[in-house]
Amino acid sequence: MIEQGNQREDRPPAASARIIVVEDDERLRSHAIAALSPAAEIEIVGDAATLAGGLALVDLQPDLALLDLGLPDGSGISLIEAIRAKAAHCRILVFTVFEDKASVLNTLKAGADGYILKDTTAEMVLAHVRATLAGETPISARAASHLLSLVRNEPVAEEPVAPDAPHLSPRERELLEYLARGLSRKEAARVMELSPYTVAEYMQSIYRKLQVRSRAEAVFEAIQTRLIRLDGE
Repeated sequence: MIEQGNQREDRPPAASARIIVVEDDERLRSHAIAALSPAAEIEIVGDAATLAGGLALVDLQPDLALLDLGLPDGSGISLIEAIRAKAAHCRILVFTVFEDKASVLNTLKAGADGYILKDTTAEMVLAHVRATLAGETPISARAASHLLSLVRNEPVAEEPVAPDAPHLSPRERELLEYLARGLSRKEAARVMELSPYTVAEYMQSIYRKLQVRSRAEAVFEAIQTRLIRLDGE
C-alpha cells in the first residue's frame, strides 16, 4: 500500500508559509515538526515518510519543503525534481545525514535551495527555514567545503568555456562570488555598496541568464561554467 502522506486540517492564518516535511525517521520528522510548529508565520500542511508520500504532498503547493535524501522507496532528489516541475515557487531545504561531495553537488544541481545536516539543533532548523523562505541559501560548512574544493580543483578561465555560455556583467559575477562564499543578499549589498533593490534586480538578471530558479543553482552553474572565481579562500 502506497503511503500518501499526512495532510493537516488545523490551519493558521492564510498568510502563513505552507511547509511540508518529508523524513522517514519518525523521531527526526517529529523533531523537525516540533522545531517549526511554534513559529506563528509557519504552517505545517503535511508530512510524509516516503518518496511516494512526499510526491502526493507536492499537490498542496507548499511554500517550502524540508526533506531528506535517503527515503526508503527512492531518492529525495526525485522529489526535488518533482517540486521544481509542479510547484516551481516552492523553496527546498534538504535535511540529511549525507555529506559526501556527490550528494551535495547533485542535490544543488537538482534545484535545492539549501543543504543542512541532521545534527542541526531545533533552533537552527527554524532559523534555516526562515532564511530559506527569505531567499537565502543555508549550506552547512561541510557541504560548502565541497563547493570550494570544486573551484580549487578546476582551472578558472577568464571567459566562459563554451562560446555560447551566458554572459554575466562584472557586477553580477562579483555578487555571485560573494554569495558563493556564504554571504547573504543583505551582506553582499552592504559590501558592494548597493541597495537591496539593486541586488534583487541583479539576481533576477542572473537567474534569467543562467536559466535557473534558485541561488544555489546559480552558484553551481557559475562554478561549473567557470564564470566566477573564488581565489584566496
